[in-house]
This record gives sequence, structure tokens and C-alpha cells, in this order.
Amino acid sequence: MKINHKQVLAFIALSILIIGITTMPSTEANEKAMVIKNDSVPSRGQLRNSFFNKRAILIVYGTKDEVLAKKYRTLLEELAQSTETNSWRNVSVAFKDAFTVSERELQENIVFLVGTPEGNPHLGTYSRNIPVAFGENRFRFNAKEYTSRNTVLSIGFYPNPENDSLPMYLLSGNHEETVFDFFSKKIHEEGRSFFRQNMDYEIYDENARVVMGDFSPEWRLDASTNFDFSSENELLESTEHFDFVSHQNAISTVELSPLAMEIEETTTRILNFIKNPRELPKFTYHIYKNAEEKGLMVGKTNQAHFDTLNNSVHTIINEKYKSNFIEKENALLIFRLLGHAKTKALELGFPVYFTDQWQHQGYAYWSARLFESGNALSLKELLPNEALEIESPLIADCISATLVEFLLDTWGKDAFLLHYPSWAPTEKEIQNLEPAWKKHLTKNALKNPKKERPVIKLPYLKGFNFAHEGYGIYNGYGGRKATQALEKMRSMGSNAMAIVPYSFIQDKNKPAPFRFSDNAGSENDESVVHSLAEAKNLGMTTLLKPQVFAGDSWPGDVEMLNEEDWNSFFSYYHKWIRHYALLAEIHQTDVLCVGVEFTKATLSHEAEWRQIFRSLRGLYGGKLTYAANWGPEFEKVGFWDELDFIGLNCYYPLSKNENPSKAELKANFDGIKNKIAKVYSKFNKPIVFTEIGFRSINAPWKTPHAEGDDSYNPLHQQLCYEVVFEGIENEAWCAGILWWKFPSYLEHRGLENSEFTPNNKIAEETVTKWFLK
Repeated sequence: MKINHKQVLAFIALSILIIGITTMPSTEANEKAMVIKNDSVPSRGQLRNSFFNKRAILIVYGTKDEVLAKKYRTLLEELAQSTETNSWRNVSVAFKDAFTVSERELQENIVFLVGTPEGNPHLGTYSRNIPVAFGENRFRFNAKEYTSRNTVLSIGFYPNPENDSLPMYLLSGNHEETVFDFFSKKIHEEGRSFFRQNMDYEIYDENARVVMGDFSPEWRLDASTNFDFSSENELLESTEHFDFVSHQNAISTVELSPLAMEIEETTTRILNFIKNPRELPKFTYHIYKNAEEKGLMVGKTNQAHFDTLNNSVHTIINEKYKSNFIEKENALLIFRLLGHAKTKALELGFPVYFTDQWQHQGYAYWSARLFESGNALSLKELLPNEALEIESPLIADCISATLVEFLLDTWGKDAFLLHYPSWAPTEKEIQNLEPAWKKHLTKNALKNPKKERPVIKLPYLKGFNFAHEGYGIYNGYGGRKATQALEKMRSMGSNAMAIVPYSFIQDKNKPAPFRFSDNAGSENDESVVHSLAEAKNLGMTTLLKPQVFAGDSWPGDVEMLNEEDWNSFFSYYHKWIRHYALLAEIHQTDVLCVGVEFTKATLSHEAEWRQIFRSLRGLYGGKLTYAANWGPEFEKVGFWDELDFIGLNCYYPLSKNENPSKAELKANFDGIKNKIAKVYSKFNKPIVFTEIGFRSINAPWKTPHAEGDDSYNPLHQQLCYEVVFEGIENEAWCAGILWWKFPSYLEHRGLENSEFTPNNKIAEETVTKWFLK
């Protein structure tokens, strides 16, 4: 297909392509080295601590344009007076004009500088240690010049050159209005978390991130984390409704043609169905080859998302999502034709209704599995918008599509389209529809019989809990560094990995919905899918092991104060964990761990856990386990007959002594093994160490689960590993060991750290020796 070059140029303005880069005369500032007033360079941890101690930011804005200055004041007054208190990320905010702020205020506060150097002269002074040089309507960063008025530079976290015990932030660019508009957008989207960003430095063009990276421990640019996506972005094909753009050579023209044809066919189906004469804009369909690159470029790692502001769709297309389409272009098209629906379930479900291969099998298949297992939603759970907010996004999309099908059968197409924008059902209406809804779900289940998974026999598990140690997108579960870490684990003899996405509840004594990780740098679904797929490609057994933080405590302290609260707790937990059961089934994960260390909740409410196990067993076809905490929970809980194997998080102390002999440690471990053998004898179920580990500190055998001290002793860590490996060899009850833990990027915490990981320590040799036996 011939491409219209005017369209190419128009698209470039909307996509992430950066302006042409020319050469700027070098200045002293361009090549400057890091200068710190103190003898020692402040660490990131020290700056983080000072940030949390203050939790207050002074925004220093600057402009000589009084109209723009008034805009700043209005915006910042609104921000300073906002009352967000529901997140640790929020801070108190004060603001000063650049021409009235004092040097003392700049030195004593966490400062956020915003504006251009012409309007805010402090930008030049306070960026003197950063490789940036500001000129008139241009700036130079890391030896490249940026001249577009639409380009913005954001420095997220850097030592204040006048007081390097405090961090500073910087937002600047080539045009005052552009900088203000970008700043305003961040505040309106993030509130008092406006200062947060994915990487230490970011350059945006047309609001799209094109260059980004982190600083090294010495606060210089780190070449290993510098990403430049300003090239290799190409408009490959233009159809009636879409311009298709490949980023970083994500797809070839040959591969794109059948996809473009299929998308146009679906678009035609929707247009013929809705028959709305409204004129449509041309949509831009951006294609990325993985979650890491999509996340780094646009700040969202979702498999697909759409943006109504510029009529764009952003989709990852790779082997991990082969035959697994969620077609967000349908959602954008329907929004342009019908606008928002008052009932959220309609807006979620209508696009999925037209998506034939939603999550491989289609929504009707997964809806049938949810219904058969007792995990489908009643209309009372689905139709009120506030009820839907705490549901799994996977389950919400699936059941909402089934709802659309149900309403079309019940009302007919014309009535459905008439109701779509404004229907907000009353309680009575919901109640009247419930019987017919249940019949529809029953009928759908009969039409879509279950496809049995092949029965798998687990090997003796040898591996690690794979820890999401980085939150910069590139160093968490979703990036190339995670693949490198998995490859190293495999080279050490690992044949298994447990991946550990987290949620949290604020108060260990009050029930509350569990949050689903969805931030771009978090343990979100797409990053979990990436690492699970990479591990499978390496021939490793995969175990999905979601875990929970409880306030400032661990799940073992979760204890509701009355039965009503316990019922709410288990309802919320069930909604959360079944999301992972469905995710694990969609992506054929080998094992699902249904809970981790809920000591008080399991010992006091065993029946509720059995109910959850049975519910998930009907939805998920792989192996099920639970990871019990060492001691009373592991030794006394009685639900192991429901599960495929017993999971033990083993942090029993090996000795109270500072310098025990190896023989003493082995003898004490024999005593621990006797406790384990009793549980095995009672239930006749294999036992896997779902966690066991020791820090590389002095005497880690004393309190293996506890926080470490300031010592560093990799030999003591190695000794503990040897004792455990020698102790479990040839034990009939032991079906494997998953050490706590291995990082998602190999550089985590450097070489000499006291963390649990054996990575780059002498214990690594011990692991390799035993795993490769």
C-alpha cells in the first residue's frame, strides 16, 4: 500500500518520534563531571530517607509572563490545598516564585524547579552537576541538542548541589507554555504524587517519552540504563480507519498486513452493528514488541490501551500474546460512536463482545469456567459501578462481555443501543434480572465445555523465589534484565521459579479490598506474564505465588476483630486470588500458591480456606499449594488434604550460638526435619520448601527470617546453604526447594550486600553444585 507522506509527517507529531538532532557547540557545562560539596557522594537510600523524613516539597516556579505566572499560582494553590491522605506517596506542598525565593529556602527544602531558564534562573544554577546545558529555546543533554518547542526535560531525583543531603527535582524545556502544560497535566493526573516518574531523567516530545534513564550510584549517567527511542519508529501501513506504526521494528510489513485486514474487518462489524453516522477521526495504531519498550515509551505496560486525547491505540504484539487479543481499538471506536456508558460494565463488556480471541479462548469460554467454579459475578456484583471497582479486571472484562450478550438477547439490539449511554439500573431492576442472568450463564456453560489441561507431573523443584526488586520498568519482572536473571538461574541448575506479585492492606485488623498491581513499574500482570513465559522458554516449572503486605506487618498478623469482618476479609481475598487463578489458567502456569503465611487466618478459619481452595480448583487446572509459615501454622493447620503438595516457608533457627560448628547446625536441622516428617506422615503429601533462606550476615542461623544487621559475611550464608542441602538429600518427603530469593536484575544492591540472595556470592557456587547434581 502506498503511504501518504503528509500522513507520515502528521503522525510523527503525535507519536514518540523526536525532532532532528543537530550539533550544538560544546560548553563547559556539557562535559561537566559530578561535583559534590561533601567528601562522600550521597546514596540514593540516604536521599530517600531524607525525603520520607520531610515529606514536603517546595515548588519554585518562574516566568516573566504575568498571565502564565497567574496560571501557575492558580494551579499550585489548588494543589497545596488538596487533601489527599490515602497514600504514602503524597507530600505536603508549598510554592514560591523564583524571583522571591531565598537561597536559604532553596538549601533547606526538597525543591522542585519548574519553568525555563529565562523565567527561572535557578534552573541553570541548580543543574550544574547534571549533563545539561540550557540555551535560548534549546537545551543540550548528554551530547544531544533538543530544539523543538514541544520538548520537555524532567529530572526526577538528584542531590541538591547546595545541600546534597536533600533531593531536588527539575522540569524544564524550550517553551514556557509547553513546560506549564506538561506540569499541569502531571498534577491533574497524579495529584500530590506529581513528582514521581519511572526513571531518573526523562525527555518528552509531544507528551511522549523518547529518552530516559537512571543515574549511577555516583550520580552520573548510567549507560546501561539509558534508553533512546527517538528512531526506528515507522508508519508501515495506512488503511481506511487506521495508521499502523511499528516501534523499534516490532513488526514487519508482511506480518502487519493480515493483522490490519482483521482489524478493519472487526471495525466494519462494529460500524454495521451500531450504525451511527457520526464522523470518525483517523486512529493511530502503535505496535510494540514487548511490555518493557511500551512501558518505557508511553508509561503503560498493559498488553493494550487506548488514548482518547489523540485517538491512538497502543498494543504489544509478540509470541507471549500470540492468539491472545484484547483489541482495545474496539473500545476506542465504540467510545467515539457512543461516548461513555453510565454503567461501567457495559463500557467494559461491549468491546470484548466483538473480540473473538479474547485471552486465547474467547470471553464465552472463560465465562463458562467462572460460572462452573462458582466464580462468576451476580448482577448485584457486576452492575453497580462501585462494586465493579474492587473486582479483578480480567474477570470484570469477561463477565461484562457476557452481560452485553445477555442484554442483547433480553432487550434486542435497538433497545440495547438506546440504553447504552444512560442506563443505570435500580436495585429492583437488578433483582428482577437475576434469575434470567443465571439461566444465561448456565446456558453459556453448556455451550462452552471445559478443555481439560494435560496432567503434569512436577519434577523435583530446584530454584528460587524470583523477586521483583526494581520498579523502573526495565529492572522488574517485565524487562530484558529479568530474562537475564532467569537465564543465570537456569545456568545454576534451576528447573523452577516462583514469581511473587504483591498486594497490601493498610490495616491488619480491618478488612479492605486488595489492590491489583497495575502501575507500569510494579508486579503487574503483563510483567508477570513476561517472566512466566521466559521461564517456560528456558524449560523451567513455573509457580505463581501472590503475596500480601499488611500495613507495616506481615500476613501472619492479619486478625479481624469479629466474624463479620472475617467474612469481609475472606470475600475480598477470594476476589483477589481468583484473579491470579484465572491469569495462571490463561497462561498455563504449572502451580498456583493460594496464600502465604496467613498464620492467624488459617489456624482460626480453616473452613474458609477450604472453600477458597475448592472454588479455585474448579477454575484453575494446574497444581495447587499453600505456603505455610514455619512453626505452629505449618505444624497444626489441617487443610493439606485439599492441596497437591505442602508448602513450607522454612525459617526455623538453626542455632542460638554465635559460632556453632557445622555438626551442631546439622544436628539442629535434623530436629527441624523431624517436625517436617511428622506433617508428611500425617497427610502423606510431598513437601516443598516454598521459601527458605539466609542473609549474608554474621550468624544468619540465629533468626533467619529477621531483618539483617550491618555485617557482611557470605561464608556464614554459604555454611547454612550447605547444611540445608546436605540435610534434605535423599529425604523421601522433600519434593523440592525454592530459595528466598533471586533478584529480577543481577546488579541489585551490588556485589557486597547482606540480602538473602546468593547472587554473586560464594553461596552461588554451593547452589550450582547441588542443583547440577
